[in-house]
Amino acid sequence: MLTAKESFSLIDEYLPKLDIQIKEKLFLYYSLIEEENQKINLTGFFGEKLLKEGIIESILIFNNINEKILDLANKNVLDIGSGAGFPIIPYFIFNPSFNLTIYEPIQKRVNFLNLVANKLDLKNISVKKIRAEDSNENEKFDFISAKAVSELKNLVEISHHLAKINGTFCFLKSKSYQNELNNAIDISNKLKIEFKILNLDKFFNIQNVLIHYKKSIKTPNSYPRKWSQIIKNDLK
Repeated sequence: MLTAKESFSLIDEYLPKLDIQIKEKLFLYYSLIEEENQKINLTGFFGEKLLKEGIIESILIFNNINEKILDLANKNVLDIGSGAGFPIIPYFIFNPSFNLTIYEPIQKRVNFLNLVANKLDLKNISVKKIRAEDSNENEKFDFISAKAVSELKNLVEISHHLAKINGTFCFLKSKSYQNELNNAIDISNKLKIEFKILNLDKFFNIQNVLIHYKKSIKTPNSYPRKWSQIIKNDLK
């Protein structure tokens, strides 16, 4: 586990001139992951890799989103399946200028995220134990994000009803994203979606890609289906 001094040095290297209070919160978040990871297996990252590829990279990714896709200030933001909190929690610590809701279906992860919110005294954040397709918070959110939760076509279906008209969706994908775009042609035609691609710099080891789009029509009553139905179609 990195010391505070080691952590601050790494943070300063990639995120210079950060306020000391933000650095202290990022280190506390890092420490909580290291501690809780021994009990509930939150992530395979630890040490320098956890700080760099988990926390720092998350902030760099969302800096790109905030600057090139949508200014998140004062927006209602939903993150789906956050797990240990990457990438939304590090960015929320860095820039808590929006209202954040997290959907996480696994109780131990919900408990961890609430622990983080309490220990770091994070405001305007709500963690809910629910699957996106089961939520009735229809047309509530300005921005919806997810990382490594499911294939693109599934993410589109489970989340479309949750965004306002003209709301923005942004899903973090890897260099194999083109296959997912091909598989999403049917649902993108039905929901009048025009996908856009933002290729990010390779910050550390992974080439990240952001697939983003705006909601242009009201969600049909047939969407979303239950997760069991979505997966059944995948297995055919």
